[in-house]
Amino acid sequence: MSVTTDEERIESIQRWWQENGVAVIIGLLLGIALLVGWRLWSGYTENRVLQASDRYEALRDTAQSDPEAALEQARSLSEDASGTPYATLAALEWARLAADQGDLETAEAQLRRVMESAHHEDQAQLARLRLARVLLADDRPEEALTLLEAETPDAFLALARELRGDALLALGREAEARTAYDEAMMVAVRPSDYLMMKRDALGEPDPAGREAP
Repeated sequence: MSVTTDEERIESIQRWWQENGVAVIIGLLLGIALLVGWRLWSGYTENRVLQASDRYEALRDTAQSDPEAALEQARSLSEDASGTPYATLAALEWARLAADQGDLETAEAQLRRVMESAHHEDQAQLARLRLARVLLADDRPEEALTLLEAETPDAFLALARELRGDALLALGREAEARTAYDEAMMVAVRPSDYLMMKRDALGEPDPAGREAP
């Protein structure tokens, strides 16, 4: 009985192997290929991020001595490093450098791009506030004011209120601008001298409802 059982088992294994052996081999090969492919992709991605990091540090160094060259580096890195955090950082730097050179159109385009694609909320908020500043520089205070109506995290609230004051002041709404500056000073960890100077320039409200000279 024992011999018969062993022979039956062997025959059963052989039949199973004949029916499923090819699929098993293919499955093993696919598993190995996926594992190797994943490791290669992970290595490629890691190297790409490290290279982007090095290029971003070089960009920041260049920006201090050669803004023109840094602008080209920022443009290149923003495009080459897509899918990495450094693409967003490069776009922010690109916008800053463009604004410094008076190219407000490019600055606006890059900041809107960051607002739409940033993976981190802080980066999107920073881009929004910088965009408001660009709109103010482009004599578009109404658009800046609309942009600043969005909910703002506490970390950015002082700057948002200050920019709101700038927009209101540009529209001739001095009483509202004064209130916005007061709010900015209340929430700021350490109000800047420039903020305090702008607030002081508006004086105090007239108890009778008229603006103080």
